[in-house]
Amino acid sequence: MRTSLPRHPIAFLFRLSLLSASTALLFASCGGGAPQQPQQGSGEPCESAKDCADGVPCTVDSCFGGRCESVADDTRCPGGRCDRARGSCVNEKPCATPADCVDADPCTQEERCDESLRQCVFEGLDGDGDDELPVICGGADCDDDDPRNAPALGELCDGADNNCNGAADEGEGSALCGAEDARCVSGRCECPAGQGYCPLETASGFHCIDVQSDPENCGACGRSCPTITTCVGGQCTCAEGLALCGSTCVDLSEDELNCGACGESCGGNDCIDGVCTACGGVGEPCCDGVSCGDDLSECGPGGTCAAKACAEPSEPLPDTHLPRCSADTRPCIQACTVSSCVDDCYEADTTTPRMFDGVWVDCAGCVDYQVQACAARSCQPSLSAAYCCIVEHCGGTLDSACEDRCAVELDEYYRCFDATDCGFFLRAEEPRSCFP
Repeated sequence: MRTSLPRHPIAFLFRLSLLSASTALLFASCGGGAPQQPQQGSGEPCESAKDCADGVPCTVDSCFGGRCESVADDTRCPGGRCDRARGSCVNEKPCATPADCVDADPCTQEERCDESLRQCVFEGLDGDGDDELPVICGGADCDDDDPRNAPALGELCDGADNNCNGAADEGEGSALCGAEDARCVSGRCECPAGQGYCPLETASGFHCIDVQSDPENCGACGRSCPTITTCVGGQCTCAEGLALCGSTCVDLSEDELNCGACGESCGGNDCIDGVCTACGGVGEPCCDGVSCGDDLSECGPGGTCAAKACAEPSEPLPDTHLPRCSADTRPCIQACTVSSCVDDCYEADTTTPRMFDGVWVDCAGCVDYQVQACAARSCQPSLSAAYCCIVEHCGGTLDSACEDRCAVELDEYYRCFDATDCGFFLRAEEPRSCFP
């Protein structure tokens, strides 16, 4: 029989839309059917599902093709459905206040009233926070106290039933541990003897590696050897004859900071055959086999320090150079405060040379000799150092260029001389007063 359309097509379409909506609502409220199709989440690039968490308890967040996606899962909403827009589970219960949404169902948590829509919203019971409801509430979480267990998880070697199939640590060891040759023993991944279960450097996962010879994992995962060493038997080892002190290979027989053992410092002395030995002084062994402790000694035959030839003590002036000098020289010197003025006093002394103990003596020369003799005795070390510098670096001639080369040694001698009374002791009555 032929059926005709109703007289009022608009009313018919309106009733049809109500029927479709009611059917969809009934279907959702009964928890039937498959989850909704994946919808694009934040859309941001991702490497794992952890990068895509959207904060909605009833959605499944995943990384698909390097982009974040989110799927509403009604099974996480006991007696309701997942509303991604509201970010929670919803039911058809109307409300005016939060008290209207409180129920006695332990599978619904945090019931509250969405006041803008006058509709109750809630979250499903999830004790371990793995976004899976326990079996008793219609979910598939076999252990709601342990986030390592959920149907969507893969099995690992950890002693837990990760995928909730009723067995723990099932499968091949290499698959459970993510490393070839590894095996799962009592919830722990183990590699063959002599190898370590080490994390990969450039990706997530692990591998079995020979920790007896690998310089980047010597003796244990992540223990890197210094570049100057090799890994032998799980130990960072230096070349033959050297020891590893910290991150440096040293010779304990001659290293002054590690003499005989790591950390044994000689405090400035030499390390000879692994023993700290005083060195550098006259009569002592040469430091490092070549040097001595001051500018007045040098390493001689047999590796022993000896005084330099130019540093031998100055011979005392003979008595013939110690006559009485002019009585008017001393006042001139005392009136001076700088060495150049003293030099003027020597030049200005015009006292007539006279006989002293059978020798004709010039007074200015007499004063000069006495001052030099006094300074040579009082400042012997610094004078010798200056003299040695002049001999070694200036060919024995003191000129302006040499004063620059030997400035340190000359300044030290001048400081010593200025601290003496050699330029001011002269008296006609006591020509030898500065000598012992």
